[in-house]
Amino acid sequence: MNWKIFFIALTGAALLTSCQTARQATPLSMIEGEWNITEVNGSAIKAQTSPYIGFNTQEKRVYGNFGCNRISGSFDFNGKNEQIEFGQMLSTMMACPDMELEQSILQELNSVECIKFSDNEHLALCDKNRKPLIQMERRFHTVPLSDIDGKWRIVSVFGENMPVSDQTPYVNFDTGNSCISAFAGCNHLSGSIKSGEKNTLIISNAATTMMACPDMSTEENVFTALEQVSGFGISPDESLLLFSDGGNEVMKLKR
Repeated sequence: MNWKIFFIALTGAALLTSCQTARQATPLSMIEGEWNITEVNGSAIKAQTSPYIGFNTQEKRVYGNFGCNRISGSFDFNGKNEQIEFGQMLSTMMACPDMELEQSILQELNSVECIKFSDNEHLALCDKNRKPLIQMERRFHTVPLSDIDGKWRIVSVFGENMPVSDQTPYVNFDTGNSCISAFAGCNHLSGSIKSGEKNTLIISNAATTMMACPDMSTEENVFTALEQVSGFGISPDESLLLFSDGGNEVMKLKR
């Protein structure tokens, strides 16, 4: 046997790092859910509203929002070598002030061929050489409605931090009685809550007190956000996130 040839062949196999490299199979369930995009081609995302990608593994469907327009499409995944292939993407056609971020994400998606986990909370979409193109972190965990029972301090509304106040705005969930109450700094809100499949949340029969307050803009933002809520989840830092029907975060709360 020519040992030199054998050594070269063995070394080449060991250095192979493409998506074709054999590895322990990654379960499809690991990518299930929604992921905030934190970095695109080495550049950190600084947008006020985090773009995200969601994977519905049962329907092999991908969806998301890249800052303005909503996208949807299909995907195939091979867990053995962590290969992923995206089908044709459909997008809404809103005219947005800044399309640069959206276009850069779509451009990088065209080169994605595999994925790479650093841990259960962080996922990278990579090219064929396993170079990360899009870095992501898990957006939230789906939990039972009972897990959000109790009082939560409002941290931000529509991406804007709540102003400092002597009286802390809050939302209280009484999941046992399917009720919600909230305080926006001056007026109070009460209503009913209902949760369906996965992380859906509907607030209905809402009523508020009608006091005249010095600053009504904060009040209006809080109550408008609650009107738009259609889903919820717990983020990796254990914040409660409330989402609109389009999947956009409308409120962030802390215990």
